[in-house]
Amino acid sequence: MKRAVFLILTLLMCLPAASRAAGIDFTAEPAGIEIGTLYKGTSIQVEGRVPEGTQVVLRFTGAPEDLRMKEKGKAMGLLWMNMNTLHFGNVPKVCLIDASAPLKDLGLDGARLGLTGLADAVTVEPATADKASLLPELVTLKEKEGLFRQSSGGVKLGEKRDGLQAFSATLAVPSRLSPGSYSVEVFALRDGTIQAQAAKTVDARLVGAPALLADLAFNHGAWYGILASIIAILGGLAIGLVFQSKGAH
Repeated sequence: MKRAVFLILTLLMCLPAASRAAGIDFTAEPAGIEIGTLYKGTSIQVEGRVPEGTQVVLRFTGAPEDLRMKEKGKAMGLLWMNMNTLHFGNVPKVCLIDASAPLKDLGLDGARLGLTGLADAVTVEPATADKASLLPELVTLKEKEGLFRQSSGGVKLGEKRDGLQAFSATLAVPSRLSPGSYSVEVFALRDGTIQAQAAKTVDARLVGAPALLADLAFNHGAWYGILASIIAILGGLAIGLVFQSKGAH
């Protein structure tokens, strides 16, 4: 009886350590992003610990949205022009990916966490659209805009202790960031499968002049229209004065 009680107590004492070894603990700073007049992008410092022997994939993603685009094609095989309207669904506003090793070396789950796996989750309408060719073009467009990015080597693995391994990364966030809620996700992979994952929320908000203009535009439309008209008039007068002064010489 005493031996059985001893074994039970021993197992209970081991549970917290096992739980820690199976999970992820990390921080992401800053916890919020302020988009002001001089905002030109920022960076998020991510640090934490993952189960020992795993590789780390880090993602910064925004909420999915629907996009409408025009498909270009040749009319009668001669002139390039807008053809069908394409509807892309479940497209993240932002998707920035970095890892401690190339995703192609991290097995099936590693590939799913990359931009290729992301594209597989996107829907395209109409059903007759050539999804196989359109999705790579969509990803390329988002990459050129700086909103999609995939790289490896930016996540650094550190010391190992108590079945866990430290990691750190600096994630560059683009300047073309809209207000909203974003997610910093950390995945620990071993032998091609996800062993653990965790996520934290980062909120982006407008401050200063951009916040004032957004408030006027959405909540005080009349005042926004008056202000826009005044700015346009003053801008026209300023341009007129410049050209008059040049003509006087």
